[in-house]
Amino acid sequence: MKKSVFVFRLSNELPSIAYSELRSVLVADVPIARILDKFDEFVFVDITAKDVPKVYERTSLVIEVGELIDVIEEDAVFDFIKSLKSENNYKDLCVQLDAIRGFGKKELIEALTAFLQDFGISFNKRCQNIVKIASVNSIVIAYKVLYRRRKIKFDAREPHKRPCYRPGTMKPYLARALVNLAQIPSDGTQIMLDPFCGVGGIVLEACNMNIKALCSDLDSNMVLCAKKNIEFFNCTNFAEVLLADAAKTFLKSLSIDAIVTDPPYGRQSIPRGSSLKKLIEGFISNAANTLRSKKRMVFAIPIEFEDYVDALLSDYGFSVAEKHLNMVHGSLTRIIYVAVKT
Repeated sequence: MKKSVFVFRLSNELPSIAYSELRSVLVADVPIARILDKFDEFVFVDITAKDVPKVYERTSLVIEVGELIDVIEEDAVFDFIKSLKSENNYKDLCVQLDAIRGFGKKELIEALTAFLQDFGISFNKRCQNIVKIASVNSIVIAYKVLYRRRKIKFDAREPHKRPCYRPGTMKPYLARALVNLAQIPSDGTQIMLDPFCGVGGIVLEACNMNIKALCSDLDSNMVLCAKKNIEFFNCTNFAEVLLADAAKTFLKSLSIDAIVTDPPYGRQSIPRGSSLKKLIEGFISNAANTLRSKKRMVFAIPIEFEDYVDALLSDYGFSVAEKHLNMVHGSLTRIIYVAVKT
């Protein structure tokens, strides 16, 4: 099937994670696709039309997808819209202006608005052919909008809407992004592990993408909560919950294809008689034994432990593929690691 160029617009809330998530999903599920270029929050991908929905549905930080029409200079946008209107494919045409940045933003919006009205083109409305005009620093990206991220995509799995809730639980969109960074195919052939599962939020996102998972926690109450949530969201065929210590061996060597987890940071979450440093070392040591070679481990850790974690990963046979900063609140900035078992 012929490939075309599609525009994937990324969320600017977590830009580095968003770009890596898109790349990882392409590697996992559509390896024939190719990223051609990236400009600001727009990524241009050479991909078949039938594969676009698969990528869009799986990602969490892609907010819009469209088929590329053209990339032009800003001063050519009026002639471009006139020519577009004359084409048979765009008789029913709505133009929307978005992501406009750079000098003259206000003037450009006013000029385009007046031009569209004079030319009889619907402006900022919905119709069969929605064309997005995105001007970024004097460059205009024009594309036919196909998909937009909707709030409902994650709404049902928001932490406070689950049968079992724990404050501070990772949001579904971030949990899904972390799962995607592990580059696990969504064909059910590989197994993911979350050894600090809490109430099971990460595993719920894996299940929603048809990824099989094991999850475990040392707290029996959390294990019960995770089971309730997994059952409620019909994920029992994709997920199994164990009562186990992430810092101790409880699975066969080299039996896991990916590890995605959010270790505890607070004192109340750490086992009595231990420390966060000891917990992290035990977790990484156990992960080195459990994870298959060349596979990925994705986890978050407070930024003050960066040097310590870097050294541990190297000692236990991991290379760091990526690091992403995630500011949770004023007193907590964490690093999201993507480490590869060598």
